[in-house]
Amino acid sequence: MKRLTALDALFLYMEAPETPMHVASVTIFKPETPSDDLFARFRAHTVSRLDLLPSYRRRLESTPLGLDHPVWVVDDKLDLDYHIRHAALPKPGGMAELRTLVAQLHAVPLDRTRPLWEYTFIEGLEDGAFAVYVKVHHSAMDGVAGMATLGVIYDFAPDAEREAAPARIVPPDPEPADAIELASTAIGDFVRQGWRAVTALPSVARALTKTAPHFLRDAKFLYSYVKDMPRTPFNAAISGHRVYATASLPFAEVRALARSRGATVNDVVLALTAGALRRYLAERSALPEKPLTAGVPASLRPYGDAQLNNQVIFTISRLPTDVAEPLPRLAAAQAAGREAKDLFADMREFVTTNVSILGAPLVIMGLARLWAGARAANWVWPFFNLVVSNVPGPRQPFYCVGAKATHYFPISIPFHGGAINITVQSYLDTLDFGLIACSETVPDAQRIADFMVEDFAELKKADAEAARPDFVGKIALALEAKPVAAPKPIALGEAKPASRTGPRAPEASPLARHVDELGAVTEALRRRLAEKKP
Repeated sequence: MKRLTALDALFLYMEAPETPMHVASVTIFKPETPSDDLFARFRAHTVSRLDLLPSYRRRLESTPLGLDHPVWVVDDKLDLDYHIRHAALPKPGGMAELRTLVAQLHAVPLDRTRPLWEYTFIEGLEDGAFAVYVKVHHSAMDGVAGMATLGVIYDFAPDAEREAAPARIVPPDPEPADAIELASTAIGDFVRQGWRAVTALPSVARALTKTAPHFLRDAKFLYSYVKDMPRTPFNAAISGHRVYATASLPFAEVRALARSRGATVNDVVLALTAGALRRYLAERSALPEKPLTAGVPASLRPYGDAQLNNQVIFTISRLPTDVAEPLPRLAAAQAAGREAKDLFADMREFVTTNVSILGAPLVIMGLARLWAGARAANWVWPFFNLVVSNVPGPRQPFYCVGAKATHYFPISIPFHGGAINITVQSYLDTLDFGLIACSETVPDAQRIADFMVEDFAELKKADAEAARPDFVGKIALALEAKPVAAPKPIALGEAKPASRTGPRAPEASPLARHVDELGAVTEALRRRLAEKKP
């Protein structure tokens, strides 16, 4: 018997018809030669590996009276026609049609009376390609654990389906227990956890001593986020309908740009997200003057840990949507990322994903249903404006029925108060973006994805100009001249209707003022360089 951790179970307690808590991926494969038996081969491949992953055969069993979190039990009566499905796209079978089908599939909750996974084999893509949509409940695993299952779901060689199945990658679950043992172990876990808390007091004291010098800094940091976080159209109660959007960037170019600016790939991702959201909200006259805040998942998993569970914590990071120019925006995202890392380094000393609280299922589910039923997200201030997640993907090619994967798009969870979720996954030389959103709140999410691609082109162009030998001298000249006619960067909140009688707009933050000043200089330099070109 294996009991869910508190974090695993939380994804069950928070689930509602409008917010199913499963994650997914859609992978596109391109066969070298046409074949009529692809689905049959894929089904046979999956069936041959049902004993390699515990998640294939385990389902949930609730603890009597809701005393503690549910447990995983073995289910030997699999309905493979339910778990392994076949679909085809309407012609012409392009990305738009695939995104529409995936959005429909992702809106359907998983059946909790069965093992919590579904595969849909999708044929009919142009040029003979096909896709596989994999759906797994988030209570079963996080994104990093999902990476460990790829070698079972797919192959890492084109002819591996004809070879012997790989070894089991995680140990099997223990056999299930009866109701009496489920209840008794729940109480026992609660008592043992209390004893562990007592015996852990010395280590907690050492951790407090280590982090005490940063308490004031961290408290100010969190307070500034809460105080300055704006409200956006994304921060509302959502429906159960979904829209899915995708974008792809060359991973090598993203890494090269990050190295050029002394940043990380994650800094670039956050900067591109900020630039795309800035344009999207400005078009709708909904761009706040203050920067948005992103919830960014960070892994707590030790290196080499392949347990099928959740070991993650949410950190927060500012999205510099108040910065107009690409390079200053990247610099602001980089600074915000450093702040978030400093806070996370202190917080992880006290984080645990496994807490037993008697009656937790009933209490937490009751609060979650009250929150959803009252549509509280429409009037309660959000924890963050949206979730942005970046999960490192496989660095070697993988295959399905002999066909090589060309794209590996992730799909995560929108929720009440966070109507859009942006997840990024690397695969070989590609960085694939998957945006899942409530179709009633963000019906045109693909526009945000397209803006990311355009913003990356602008960021590369600005980086190339900054690398010119005369760039520093031109900046000095621009600072000295201070041309009056130089166009100003886009003003914060410029898309909002001007008010002649309303209160005076709050003053921009020092960081926003500095980066906008740099943006003005950069724009002036660009104009001068353009004027001197023959």
